[in-house]
Amino acid sequence: MTLEPLRSALSYGDIGETSLALPSDGASHSGQRRVMEQVTTMRKSKSKYTNRGSAGTLSPTSPKSDSVFYEYKFPSSNLNGSDFAYEGTSANGHTRTRKQKQSIMQRSVSTRSGNYHRIQNNNMLPSSLPALSQPSPYMDLYTTQMGSKNNTTHWSQRYKQSKILDKSHSHPPLTSPVQMIAGNSFHSTGNQFSGSNTLNRRPPSAHSNSEPKLSVASRKSEMNGMNGEANMSDITLSEAIYWISQSDERYKLHGASVIQHSTYTDDNAKEEVRKLKGIAPLVSLLSSSNPQIQLTSASALRNLVFKNSANKEEVRRTGGLTAALQLLRDTNSAETQKHVTGLLWNLSSEESIQPDLLRQALPVLTETVLQPNADTSALASDVEPRIESFCNATACLRNLSSGKLANRQALRNCEGLIDSLVTHMQSCVDNGNQDDKSVENCVCALHNLTYQLESEVPAVFSKIQTLATASESRNNVADTGPIGCFSNQSRKIQQESNSEYPLMDDFNPKGKSQLIHSKTLQLYLNLLGSTQNTNTQEACCGALHNLTAKKGIVSDVLSHTIVQRLNGLQNLSPQLQSPNLALKNSIITLIGNLSRPPQLHRTLARQALPGLVKSLTTDLTPESDSAMAVACHTANNLMRAEPEMGKKLLSSAMMNSLNNMSQNIAMPKTSKAAGALLHSLWSDKNIQSFLKKQGMNKTFFVNETTSAALRSLQIIE
Repeated sequence: MTLEPLRSALSYGDIGETSLALPSDGASHSGQRRVMEQVTTMRKSKSKYTNRGSAGTLSPTSPKSDSVFYEYKFPSSNLNGSDFAYEGTSANGHTRTRKQKQSIMQRSVSTRSGNYHRIQNNNMLPSSLPALSQPSPYMDLYTTQMGSKNNTTHWSQRYKQSKILDKSHSHPPLTSPVQMIAGNSFHSTGNQFSGSNTLNRRPPSAHSNSEPKLSVASRKSEMNGMNGEANMSDITLSEAIYWISQSDERYKLHGASVIQHSTYTDDNAKEEVRKLKGIAPLVSLLSSSNPQIQLTSASALRNLVFKNSANKEEVRRTGGLTAALQLLRDTNSAETQKHVTGLLWNLSSEESIQPDLLRQALPVLTETVLQPNADTSALASDVEPRIESFCNATACLRNLSSGKLANRQALRNCEGLIDSLVTHMQSCVDNGNQDDKSVENCVCALHNLTYQLESEVPAVFSKIQTLATASESRNNVADTGPIGCFSNQSRKIQQESNSEYPLMDDFNPKGKSQLIHSKTLQLYLNLLGSTQNTNTQEACCGALHNLTAKKGIVSDVLSHTIVQRLNGLQNLSPQLQSPNLALKNSIITLIGNLSRPPQLHRTLARQALPGLVKSLTTDLTPESDSAMAVACHTANNLMRAEPEMGKKLLSSAMMNSLNNMSQNIAMPKTSKAAGALLHSLWSDKNIQSFLKKQGMNKTFFVNETTSAALRSLQIIE
């Protein structure tokens, strides 16, 4: 008895559930190794000191040593009954899906500004201090070197420093502690200072065993100053806090520098500063008229709040957020802007502070950082710190966007915010900088802003709803022609042609309309095909998934735009063979969404079905359960729609793989979907005839296992 072909879709669950962009990572390593995974470029330059008493300065091109510290929390998101990690990481990723928790934490630590500890002349510090010993500036001098070997930098009237540029796989960088002492020559044994810093590489990890630490070795040295030689001595935090409360700006600057350095190298120092009530006077220094003091205090606060919730709350309680935003408005220093945005990024990981950031910080960040720096090709000066400021600001948005509905709505409604993110993405793609961390942050924020967009902001889709409904009405009238005028093949072609929707894009999109505009969709597709940053790729895929998730006319229109107008499968299909499991699973789920409209089945069968079938023959892991179920479900629909294409792809390897999957109790969703696919293949007369010629029999396809799977998944029409 020949089985009747299935007339309804098979489903293991709703494949259209939307997602938030979240951090993910493939492995957990040591703290030091994680830092070095984020280092992609090293540049070196030199600056010289004179032997005279005049003030020495850094060369204008002297780089800063940058490193990266951060941590995460994960919002909860469920896809098809299982958890998927979209990163693109906090939306910060890499090879595994993860349970997602409630919020994302991305944090950065800075240890110095471009002018950190620069003493402009020999009178910067007084020769004596009341009730305190004379401060002797630290000489923490080091460079970072990729690899596991120690790297020692020697000093002899010359300062050599390595710069780490943050490129593709790191969060916004933090500066390392380096103190520049101007004036006469430095003396120590052999006229040399030495410092070392050993770092191991590793990718960012969602579950760190330890946070990266920098070890800075320095010897006590002597320096000739205005009043002769002075022995360097360690300054206590209590002394430093006393100094920042003095009226003399020289004391304030040096005290803030000591706190900045101490909180970079010692986590316990953060607790001590708070207990000694040093945060409030540091916050007050943000309002200083001295640019050096502004810069150093912002850097110190940035370090103080890193991974320290109590300090975050204390900064807010003492007016630090208001003071930081005022400084961001007033400053003309790109370095100061960099560290203030780094401070805001660190604060944004604290959920209790997010409402204040949404209310106060969004307009300021947009006006002072996002809009002026979005187009990187238009930056004429201070390019690197301005790009880093943009990266810090977008990391802040990334944290804020991954939270509650109110957070997403605030970001969507902030004038100029979405436009700046899209502009920056386009600028980086045009200039070949698609691997930049700032691009990842932008895409992840937009991914989050597309989460449940149709239900949260239905007005965005009003034009699509109106025009698409009218178009479908016309198509339905055109379809009522004489019966038998077309063959099945020509009818399919006509149906596909009639599915063309009118152009629904705004000519000059602004704000929320950018989230669904074809130019933005094209950007996602271009990034999927060009960037090497898998976090960015996952976030692009996640945004497209969110926009096509909800069954209905909006999803159909956007699916048609992606597949037909933008020819998106040329960028999506190759990723079905990605070695990155999380990305591969995301692509499979997106193609499942795109396969809903029957009018797209021919195109999908030609361009995506071969990759889907191949994915069914690869090694399986429990993390792929939901995605493989989607692959079976989508392959089933496409093979039934295009049996001739399906027959070309059927092989003994595929049949054996499906049979093994149908009996795999460790992957319940995949086992049901694979069993139903086997049953469905035999029910199609055309395919059944082909299978018989290959020597296969009915019991391989129709048996107790596959019949039970079919019954559990079949949707009764």
